[in-house]
Amino acid sequence: MNNTKNTYHPIKVILHIIAFLALFLMEQLPLSVLTLTKKDLGTKYSSYIKMAPLVTLVLLIIAATIIIWTFKKAQKFPTLSFTKSTWFIIILATILTFLINIVTLPFMRSSNENVEALQLVANNSMIILIIFTIFVAPILEEILFRGIFMNWFFVDHPLISVIVSGVIFGYVHAPFSSNTDWFYALSKILLGIVLAGVYYRTKNIKANITVHFLNNFLAILAGAVASGVIFL
Repeated sequence: MNNTKNTYHPIKVILHIIAFLALFLMEQLPLSVLTLTKKDLGTKYSSYIKMAPLVTLVLLIIAATIIIWTFKKAQKFPTLSFTKSTWFIIILATILTFLINIVTLPFMRSSNENVEALQLVANNSMIILIIFTIFVAPILEEILFRGIFMNWFFVDHPLISVIVSGVIFGYVHAPFSSNTDWFYALSKILLGIVLAGVYYRTKNIKANITVHFLNNFLAILAGAVASGVIFL
């Protein structure tokens, strides 16, 4: 991501891997609080449904603060200002993500683990799900998978960094197994690669956040038909 060669330190790489995994778990934790059901909790469900949204928001504030602080430390190059070229890249990337969704959607399963987890959140708090989908996910996922990952790993090999960022992004949305919806996974991998490419080309995290936001917003508009398969 920058013009200076980085010295390879195995211990530093290991520490970055551990830190990245910890940050990912931290980013996932707030929404996971809202995935319990009445069947799981029984008579405690009414108390849970009152407290869980508040706990989710508190955890989100903590996670966002730490992730954003880490990103500011990780990015070593100056953020470039938005230009006409930046907006052109954003528009082009948004069109690409839309096409990726259109091409892969007909081959996806009607549901998968990610969609089912989101449905559990929707049952407990639709408002928080919408907030996470439109605003939180584009910001924190881009900071984590692009802003932090691409400044910690394969810094001197941008093509590898872009591809690996996309593959990992796809994996966390659709873990690879014998039961994986591979077209859903492919859509997330390609989306991640496009977003990583935007960050690399623009040197501004707000550019790929904008593309991610537009992807999710357009998906929500089409979500009544697609049952929410595309977004997040």
